[in-house]
Amino acid sequence: MKKAFIFGINGKMGRMLVDNAEDYGYEVVGGFDLTPNESIPVFDNVTNVNMPFDVIIDFSRPQTLTPLITLADKLRVPVVIATTGYNASELVSISLLSKRVPVLHSGNMSLGVLAIKAAAKTVRSILGDSYDIEIVEKHHNQKADNPSGTALMLADALAPQEYQVVNRDGKRNRGELGIVSVRGGNVIGEHEIGFYGKDEIVTISHSARSRLLFVAGTYKAADFLLSAKPALYSMDDLLLL
Repeated sequence: MKKAFIFGINGKMGRMLVDNAEDYGYEVVGGFDLTPNESIPVFDNVTNVNMPFDVIIDFSRPQTLTPLITLADKLRVPVVIATTGYNASELVSISLLSKRVPVLHSGNMSLGVLAIKAAAKTVRSILGDSYDIEIVEKHHNQKADNPSGTALMLADALAPQEYQVVNRDGKRNRGELGIVSVRGGNVIGEHEIGFYGKDEIVTISHSARSRLLFVAGTYKAADFLLSAKPALYSMDDLLLL
């Protein structure tokens, strides 16, 4: 059975990855977090990690990137990074890590989101530049980053970053892509891409009903990395499988 080590093991996604690991042929042998776990060894210092494993999975916070890189370098294992909210310097560090071990970094691990991104790119190519594009994302009231990593991933697929406007203040300028964030309740994640034309509106949407969909995508990404060469990958690379 394949073995995984999880950063953020006591978070919502970490617990779901543990509970469902066996369904995907994995055993979670340890994790990194600030609080202990009753059934699995949990470390708050990576120098104390003392077991072998095949892949690191990260659903934590940007603040744990340094110990994550330290552990990946120490054991030379691939890394699935599903954490969002990194700054420019941290993204450079992830890119440098990918030159030493395989790294898959994605703002969303859902195969459905991967599908709507591909669909949106097709719609964009057909409709051209005369349609205004807006992305609306909704998440629970405890989500730390704004806009979501998924919204930024979708935006990057449709427009250069210099044309992306977050929570617009004032009139729209031609060629802009707007991103609007909503935070409330316990919404797992909803994303809608709207193409607004003079005489019609085209929308593409995705609604997460359970975090289990992220579990499936994460372990599929881990499987991909086990036979990959050092490089920086995204969920798009799973389309080639």
